[in-house]
Amino acid sequence: MSTETTSLTLDSLPRLAVLHGERDLWVEAARTRNWRDFAQAVALAEQHCRAAEVQPGAIVVLPVDDGFTALAWLFGAAAVGAVVAPLRTERLGEIERWREYVTLDWRVMAGGLVRSGQGVFSAGAAGLLKQLRGRGHPGLILATGGTTGAPKLVLHDLVNLLAQIPVRSGRPRRTLPLMNLDHIGGLDMAWRALASGQTLVAPPAVITPGAVAALIARHRVEVLPATPSFLNLLLLSEPAEGHDLDSLRIVPYGAEPMPEGLLARLRTRLPAVEFIQKFGTSETGALPVKGGGSGLALSVSDPGFAHRIMDGELWIRSPARALGYLSGQPGGFEPAGWFRTGDLAMEQPDGTLRILGRCTEVINVGGEKVLPGVVEEMLLAHPQVADCRVFAQANAVLGQVVAAELVWRGSEQDPVQVKHLLHAFGASSPKCHLPAVVRLVKSIDTTWNLKKIRPLNT
Repeated sequence: MSTETTSLTLDSLPRLAVLHGERDLWVEAARTRNWRDFAQAVALAEQHCRAAEVQPGAIVVLPVDDGFTALAWLFGAAAVGAVVAPLRTERLGEIERWREYVTLDWRVMAGGLVRSGQGVFSAGAAGLLKQLRGRGHPGLILATGGTTGAPKLVLHDLVNLLAQIPVRSGRPRRTLPLMNLDHIGGLDMAWRALASGQTLVAPPAVITPGAVAALIARHRVEVLPATPSFLNLLLLSEPAEGHDLDSLRIVPYGAEPMPEGLLARLRTRLPAVEFIQKFGTSETGALPVKGGGSGLALSVSDPGFAHRIMDGELWIRSPARALGYLSGQPGGFEPAGWFRTGDLAMEQPDGTLRILGRCTEVINVGGEKVLPGVVEEMLLAHPQVADCRVFAQANAVLGQVVAAELVWRGSEQDPVQVKHLLHAFGASSPKCHLPAVVRLVKSIDTTWNLKKIRPLNT
C-alpha cells in the first residue's frame, strides 16, 4: 500500500536518488538509466548553469525530445533559480514570437548552454517576472497549444506546481508517457512518476498505436496516460492487435472529453485496467480528481482547490494557478485566484462534474446551441462508425450547420448504410443535431498532443 509522506521539491530529488539508487528510472532502446544516473545528470546541468553564471529569473529554453535529459536540465536550471521554458523541436519556430514579450537568455544545445539574449520585455512580462523574482522561486513557461489562435505564454511559479505532487512509497510501476514535456499533462505525469519512484519507458520517436503497443508488450508497461482520441486509435489499430497488452493496469486519460461508448469498449477490451479521468489546464496545473467515466469528481475538499460553474463555464481556483500570461492579456485570470477555463460543464445528479466541451466549439444552428461532443457520442454509438469529428460549417440561412467526418469500419464505405445511419440519428435526436454535411475519411487528424484537431469556429 502506498504511503503519502510529503510533496515534491527541488531539495527532495537527492534524497529520492539515494533511496532508489540502482532502480531503473528511464528505459529506452539503446540503454537503461537508473536514479543515480539521473541525480548525476541533474547535478551536471546545475554545474553548467553556475559556470555560465545563469542568474535567478533568467529564461532558459530547453528541448524536450530526449525526456531524460529534459527532466535533468529542468531541475538543474531550476536549482539556480532560472525560469525554464521546455519546447519541442517542432515548435522552436515559435521562439520569434516569444521574443515580442520576453528576452530569452539561454538555450540548451548539444549538452551545454548557448547565450540567446534577444528580445524585449513587455510591460506585462516584466511585471510577472518581477513578482516571481520577489518570491525567490524558479519559474516555468508553458506555451499553450494555440489551436484556437496564437499560443499564449503562461508563467508559473515552479515551486507552487511541484508542491501539488505528493511523494509516495510503494511498489514501482512502469509508465509509458505519451504526452510531451512542454505540456502540463506530460510534466505532471513525469513529476508524479518521479515522486513515486516509477520507471519511465521512453515513448517511440513517432507515436503510432502499433509502436506504442509494441513497447507495452516488450517492457510490460503498467501505466499508460493517454487521450481518448489515442485510446480509440489503439482499439482500431490492426498492428496493435498483435501485441499483448495484458500488463496494463492503470490508464489515466484526459485533455478532451471521453465518450461513454468508447469507455465501454475500452473496458471490454482491457478488463483488468482501471481507467482514471484526469483534468487540468496550462494555467491551473493538474487538478485533484477522482473517479472515471464521463463524469469528473473534483476533490474540492483539498486545500486551496475549488470549482464553480458560471453561465455554463467551469471556473477553477487552484493554489498552483499561474501568475499570468507574459503577453499581458488578462485571459481567464480573475480576482481571488479564479481561472475561467473555457470549458463548458454541468453538475450531474450524483454530484460529479461533466465536461461537455470547449465554449469556442459550440455550433449555433439557427439560434440552437449544439455541442460537438454530444453529437459525436451519438454517432459513435453506431457499430459501423469507428471514429468521427463534428464541427461547425457556415450556412447562409442558419448561420451554421453541423458537419461531420466519419471513419467507417471495414473496407467498404457504403453510402446506403451512411444514409440509414443519418435517418436513424434524425429519428432519435433533435433536428439541429443532425449533420447537414457528412464526409467519409480514412482517419481523424490529431494535434501534437494526440487530441482531435477542431477547425476554428468562426
